[in-house]
Amino acid sequence: MNTAVSDEMLHAFIDGELDVTESEKLIAQMQEDETLSQRVCVLRSLRTMVRLAYAEPPLPETGRPAVRRRQLVQRCAFGCLILLAGLGSGWVLRGLESQTVAALPPAVSGGYQAVSLAREADPNRIILHLDSAARDKMQAALDEADRLLDQAQRQGRVMQLEIIANSRGIELLRAGHSPYAGRIARMQQRYPNLNWVACGQSIARLTSEGEKVELLPVTRTAPTAVGEIVSRLQQGWTYVRV
Repeated sequence: MNTAVSDEMLHAFIDGELDVTESEKLIAQMQEDETLSQRVCVLRSLRTMVRLAYAEPPLPETGRPAVRRRQLVQRCAFGCLILLAGLGSGWVLRGLESQTVAALPPAVSGGYQAVSLAREADPNRIILHLDSAARDKMQAALDEADRLLDQAQRQGRVMQLEIIANSRGIELLRAGHSPYAGRIARMQQRYPNLNWVACGQSIARLTSEGEKVELLPVTRTAPTAVGEIVSRLQQGWTYVRV
């Protein structure tokens, strides 16, 4: 197995962020290293699953359109897992061959769709994804996080919850810009297992446009939002797009 190539490098390759020389070097390594090639294929497939499954906002859970939407999400996710099983024994495939995409976990409400690679969607490890600066979307993300964490506390469960923001959703976590900075600080004090993550790629884009991006103190930065989501899915978390 080629351990010299990091996940970050592979994410950058899939996103088209490497220069020509770096890309050519990595492609040459993939031609010589089957395991490395499998890693790239798996990461690309998982990213495609996330992007296709959530290309549109989730629809209400009533009526035929919602049924068709859920079926599309499930087909995307099942298709990805079928591909994973067919790839063989790559580093990320161990234990996934017999897994299925879990149904919507009971803890998640409000008509949101969820995707998980675990046999059963884990209600205690959830990542909420925000990519919009619309105030109703920001508030919805905070309301859902608050509800889930409060419910877990009352039931004596330890929940890990992560809110990841990319694109214009970064505004939620920008110091001097976020309309909910006070609420975020209070939530962080109340819920020690709540994490806030900003997409480094989105920050870099804003910076290149001449904006100074300063994040709230509670925020950490991930190289890319999709990379973070893929990593969490591989770890068994449940993904929900707000």
